[in-house]
Amino acid sequence: MKFCKNLQQIVEISDPAWAPYWTNYKMLKKLIKELPSLVPSDEENSTSSQVAVEIKDETNTEKKSAPLHLQLSGTLNKEKTNQTTEKKRMGKSPGEIAFFKLLHSELKKAAKFFEHTKQEFILREGRLREGMEIIRKPNSIMVPDKWSTMAKSIYRLYKDLLLLELYAIMTYCSFSKILKKHDKVTGFDTRIAFMANVVNKANFTRYPEVLEMIQRCEKLFEEVSQKLLMEGTSALCEDEKLFISMIHRFYGQIMDKAEEEGRPSEGNNIKRNSLNGAESAAEALKDVHQKLDTTRDDATKSLKSLVEENDSRSKAESIDPYDSNQDGSSDQKNIKRSLEITSAGQNSEITKRLKK
Repeated sequence: MKFCKNLQQIVEISDPAWAPYWTNYKMLKKLIKELPSLVPSDEENSTSSQVAVEIKDETNTEKKSAPLHLQLSGTLNKEKTNQTTEKKRMGKSPGEIAFFKLLHSELKKAAKFFEHTKQEFILREGRLREGMEIIRKPNSIMVPDKWSTMAKSIYRLYKDLLLLELYAIMTYCSFSKILKKHDKVTGFDTRIAFMANVVNKANFTRYPEVLEMIQRCEKLFEEVSQKLLMEGTSALCEDEKLFISMIHRFYGQIMDKAEEEGRPSEGNNIKRNSLNGAESAAEALKDVHQKLDTTRDDATKSLKSLVEENDSRSKAESIDPYDSNQDGSSDQKNIKRSLEITSAGQNSEITKRLKK
């Protein structure tokens, strides 16, 4: 029930145009319920549960009971024969044929949809990267809010790529779980062989191209976020952040289930971030820049204060020591001493020049 609930929730947040291409899980479950079970009939139960097996002695017409180990062996053989006969009969039943016919049809539908959607996203990513190359140029065409527009484009593609990955994982799990139910009802062992020989060869089982596109989108978004935050704006609105967080939460929930169902990990494991993470990194970088600006401002203020202090001292040194308006005999003595030192220095320089 929990799997059906998760599947329905992911279908609801995905593109409505994708609705026909999800696995028809409910229809497959309905077919399984209609398949005959392997529970023996009352007549077969009474026959197979006989403990005493009567045999006729060739030399005596009296009936005797066989030894206990032969009786049990005969009972087990009969049960095994009955089950084998029942399995052969069910394998040829219209319900069993209809089930696997629908299963193959669902597999082809999913593989075709995944391939077409992947090719569409490859074209979208190509246009996106070309656009980034254009707006990086200093003399690019002036488009209002070009970085905001690019951020929205990256977000839409990234969101769709994540949903396509969820589609692939949920489709794989759908086939595995429905075959488990089938084998439980029928007593067959079809799941392992069908998953290994059919489903594991489908394109939605391994999708390195999709994962690489997800990584490239994250890098592009990080670059755009830094540009926008330097301008004092955010790359994503709150609703968009929440939607991406919700997709990542679904991803975390179903990955454990996918591993339990035997989904191959080869080619499906990459280091990934998120657009929210990229924006957080850009905000951290902005904080660093702000701290550097604050430090630079403090240094500028200190330097300005020193310059002003030096200017004040220079003005004090240029005051006439014999001015009666000046107060303080100590200040006058200091000023007079400074002027005498300056005059002595000038006389010394003139003497040196004359000697030359």
